[in-house]
Amino acid sequence: MYVNKKTKKKRMPRKTIFFLGAVILVTVVLITGLIVILTAGKSLEDTIVDMPFGSASSHYTVGQNIIFVDQELLTCISPSLSTVWKLRLFSGGLRFTANNDIIAAAGQGVIQVINTQGQHQFSTQLDGDIESSRVGKDVVAVYIKQHLDDKTPSYIIVFNLSGEQLFLLDVTDRYVLDYGFDEMSDALYVLELDASGSVPISRILTYKPETQSMTMIKELKDQLVSAVYWIDDHIYAIGTTYLTVYGSVNSEVQEIMTYGWMLEDVYETDDPKFIFVPNGSTQTFDIARIVRTSGSEIKINLPPGVFKILHGVEKIYCFANEKLFVYTGEGKYLRTYDLPYAIDGVERAVDDHVLLKHGEFISLMPLP
Repeated sequence: MYVNKKTKKKRMPRKTIFFLGAVILVTVVLITGLIVILTAGKSLEDTIVDMPFGSASSHYTVGQNIIFVDQELLTCISPSLSTVWKLRLFSGGLRFTANNDIIAAAGQGVIQVINTQGQHQFSTQLDGDIESSRVGKDVVAVYIKQHLDDKTPSYIIVFNLSGEQLFLLDVTDRYVLDYGFDEMSDALYVLELDASGSVPISRILTYKPETQSMTMIKELKDQLVSAVYWIDDHIYAIGTTYLTVYGSVNSEVQEIMTYGWMLEDVYETDDPKFIFVPNGSTQTFDIARIVRTSGSEIKINLPPGVFKILHGVEKIYCFANEKLFVYTGEGKYLRTYDLPYAIDGVERAVDDHVLLKHGEFISLMPLP
């Protein structure tokens, strides 16, 4: 005979259930808290560090470090503010030019050149007054004037890092606006203004110091050129009417209309980006125009109060006195950050960092 036996299920004691529930709840809370702690980023204020020099001090970004000047003493510091090296120069009251490879200090007819490790490369006494200097990868150019009784001869002289003269260009009676080197420092460019005729002419000339020869001359008669950028074998002339692009010798000249706009920033890559703002903008901008010579162009309507725009690797940063507005490289709005204090100046620093000027102080901030 079949017998159906019902068996009673054993129930877990109520105290055990409460205990296990409490353990599970505490575990969930701890895990959630740990995730929040690990994933929570620092606030913008927490990432900013005050620099050991003020806004009145000369300072320069050199590679991944920052150099500031105290009379004749140069101090190189890392972004963490640790001292990398110090070097005392021969005199104070110098004018500096620097890039990621070389630092040049000019004054009292002497040019002193230092590498980024703080090692002295060479010093040379020049016969004349040094108007300015430019540095390349492994060369230095100096623009000097000699004030004689009946004339004022002027020269641009190129030196290598051993102090040997590679090239001397006579620019007497020529109005030199700017000069510099290409990326590899194989060539020198000179931007000059010729006002001798009825119409002023902006002229760009390029030279090969190694062969002592002129390699190109370009004249722009319908506009004044304010700056030249030599990026990846292309020369970009910033004019009052056009952004003009010169490629190889036989390539066509490209012109992009920029009348009514002035240059605000350049992001130098193999596909450089030029940021323009309206002419006549005095303190703040309401619109920005980002031009890529490869073809694309965008415009961004800006929030009130923006006075500085910088193009980063993938983002566009727009600074107002107390706020930072961030956009994608395509001009799409991402986020607004509140700055911890009112700022009145911004400049590029080491990679993905900027220097903020606020009153007499300067701070270093990584770009979010």
